[in-house]
Amino acid sequence: MKTYIECLACLVGQAIDIANASLDEQGEKEGFMRFVLKNLSTFDYENPPPIMAMQMYARIRELSSIDDPYEDIKKRYNDRALEMYPILKKMVSESPDPFNTALRLAIAGNIIDFGAGQRHEDISLDDTVERTLKEPFSIDNTLELKHRLEHASTILYIGDNAGEIVFDRILIEEIGPKKVTFVTREVPVINDATIKDARYVGLDRVCRVVSSGSRAPGTPLDICSKEFKDMFFSSDVVISKGQGNFETLSSVPREVFFVLMVKCPVISRDIGSEVGGLVVLRSPASTVDANKVRGKEAG
Repeated sequence: MKTYIECLACLVGQAIDIANASLDEQGEKEGFMRFVLKNLSTFDYENPPPIMAMQMYARIRELSSIDDPYEDIKKRYNDRALEMYPILKKMVSESPDPFNTALRLAIAGNIIDFGAGQRHEDISLDDTVERTLKEPFSIDNTLELKHRLEHASTILYIGDNAGEIVFDRILIEEIGPKKVTFVTREVPVINDATIKDARYVGLDRVCRVVSSGSRAPGTPLDICSKEFKDMFFSSDVVISKGQGNFETLSSVPREVFFVLMVKCPVISRDIGSEVGGLVVLRSPASTVDANKVRGKEAG
């Protein structure tokens, strides 16, 4: 997905948030915002928004001693989700359709997204879970996903946010964790989950956990590690959680199942679902040469 002009306001809002969280002096904040605005003025709109966010976070690390501005908030949501875990597991075990319930819960967890204009004080996980269990999917490729998973030997599950990854754990346990490799970001960016977060919530005790190598709040393949790209193209099924991953993987040369909650008008228009919609979208392989994306010679 490319960057639209509506994305600029969101990126500037993110920049203000991380400036206030990471920098003390007004002059430092002003200098950082000048950097952001200058880079936005020359940014190639054919790139997805997470590429610009990656540049912002790289700059903030240069200017401050804070590696993870959202560390405390991420821990808060990891802890809150872990508190909910036994109740959520009971919902799945008592459901007449455990897979569907676990999938819906994974989507409910996607509400924990500070890169989509969400304020952490405005997020109600209990209300979101209740709504997500009742509402119909706005895009519903769940039967295709279930069929693929039942016949898969290797599943790559690309995670999104801290806290949300506890909800992902429930779906992974329902799928069959021995088949799953769970993917995190390489470094802290917005409230996206890292390997540290995955270990904190116990995902590493459930399935294999790796980093994609991405320093962006998404998974742009050209900045990911070779090891990840090999797994991406060789896995039987790829599940991509959240908007940042959709923005960076929506035109890749392989089938991907995008699982998310739509949280902004730009994604709504691009994906074809109303804001708030629950999405399980099978995106078929594009015509792009996969060998070139891997960084290898074709043939």
